[in-house]
Amino acid sequence: MAEQQDQAVLANRGLVQRTLAVLGVEGVFSSVGGYLDTTLRWCWIPNWLPSWCPTSQSQLRTAEDRMLRSVQSTYSKQYISISNGNQLWTLTFNSDRVKDKTPLVLIHGFGSGVGIWAQNLDVLARRRPVYALDLLGFGQSSRPVFPTDPREAEDRFVEAIEQWRAKVGVETMILLGHNLGGYLAVSYCIKYPDRIKHVVVVEPWGFPERARHAHTDSSIPVWIKALGAMLSPFNPLAGLRLVGPLGPTLVQILRPDLKRKFSMFSDNTVSDYIYHLNVQTPRSLPVSLFCSDSYQPDLCSAFLTAHPASFPLLKEKLEINLA
Repeated sequence: MAEQQDQAVLANRGLVQRTLAVLGVEGVFSSVGGYLDTTLRWCWIPNWLPSWCPTSQSQLRTAEDRMLRSVQSTYSKQYISISNGNQLWTLTFNSDRVKDKTPLVLIHGFGSGVGIWAQNLDVLARRRPVYALDLLGFGQSSRPVFPTDPREAEDRFVEAIEQWRAKVGVETMILLGHNLGGYLAVSYCIKYPDRIKHVVVVEPWGFPERARHAHTDSSIPVWIKALGAMLSPFNPLAGLRLVGPLGPTLVQILRPDLKRKFSMFSDNTVSDYIYHLNVQTPRSLPVSLFCSDSYQPDLCSAFLTAHPASFPLLKEKLEINLA
């Protein structure tokens, strides 16, 4: 049943996109989506009025601290400076017992941050040094204006990771990326293969997905999936900012799975964290990189084309979890 619903949603999404293309307004919708996202910065609200979205940088820090309160291992928190005055927020786990081992670097997915690894940090830090960073433009890291071209934006992400690596002083590393982080982990490996010992990607963008099991995403109503397909030309975070004070409740409604996945929290800790992550003052990001099927290249094919002699090396280093 769930598989049939997913197929219906995909069909609806394709129909919407084909209709927009026939009418010649698909590009217009994408442009409007980007414009809407960049204008929803509360600048039209006078400073003496409350913010339309009940959030702030300090509230994001508090929400992250609540996510990490269950972590028992000793760790440090700091900003790592990279080029153009930007900074990447970083958690470091590096006990004397494991300091000589190859470090594991965690790269989160779209709309996420370092707090999302809360359930994994203690276990991972037992075996080797662990770094978790907020990607450029996400979480507590700097939010610069990105290039409008998706490939240039991708390169900006990759270069930020490389500058972070050099500044931290890590020679080689194991990259573990989820979602967008999985895409960027492999993209980084393509450009800097000598810096990678192993890559682990979980539900990554840019890879063909396996057939869904019947229970996959069954907790998400089909009308929400259909609505998401209709709104796909727009940046998905614009709507969350648009609803203002209703945002925290909307996250709880749209993501009821969060409490199940993070069963260690009995309250709204996770949904509050997700909310504050995604309604901070936005910067320009190419909508097509995150929301469109037009820029979802197969990274395996891209690497094979660009580096045919090195493909066995990537295959040896790469572990993919598409579940």
